[in-house]
Amino acid sequence: MGRHSNRKVRPTPIGETPSFDSLIAAGVRDGKEWARQRVQKRIAAVLSVLVALSLCCGGGYYWWDTQGKAKRAHAEAENACFQQVSRMTESYNKSLRLYAQVSSKFNELDESYDLDMLAALQGKKPNEYENLHCSTDLDGDKRKARSLKRSYDELSKEYRKALTPVRK
Repeated sequence: MGRHSNRKVRPTPIGETPSFDSLIAAGVRDGKEWARQRVQKRIAAVLSVLVALSLCCGGGYYWWDTQGKAKRAHAEAENACFQQVSRMTESYNKSLRLYAQVSSKFNELDESYDLDMLAALQGKKPNEYENLHCSTDLDGDKRKARSLKRSYDELSKEYRKALTPVRK
C-alpha cells in the first residue's frame, strides 16, 4: 500500500477533508525529500568507501616504504663493510710486498740501506690476515677492518722509510 507522508498537511477545520491538490503536493514534497536523502546516503557511502580505500592504500604504502628503507639501510651498511674489508685487503697486500722487499734487502746485506733499521723490521711482519665476512656483525667487522688497515698502513710507512737508500 502507499506510503504515508511525514509532512503535516495544512490543518483543516474540523470535519473538512484536505483537498486532493494539497495531498498530491504533500506527496510530491515527500518524494523529493526521500530522493534527496537517498542521494545523500549514496554519496556518504561512496565517500566512506573512498576514505577506507585511501587509508588502506596509504597504510600499505607506508609499510612497504618502511620495509624498503630498512632493506636499503642494511644493504648500504653491508656495502660499506665490504668496501672497508676490500681496502684492508689492499693495504695488507701492499704491506706484505714491502715486508718482502725489506727482508730481501736485509738478506742481501745491501749497505746502501740502513741495515739496523731493516733488522729491526724483520720481526714486524704484518699481522695475520683475517677473513671478515660482514655477515653477522656489520659494524664490528667494519671497525675491525678499519683498525687492521690502519696498522697495515703504519707498517707500510715504516717499510718505505727503511727502503729509502742512505746517502754516504
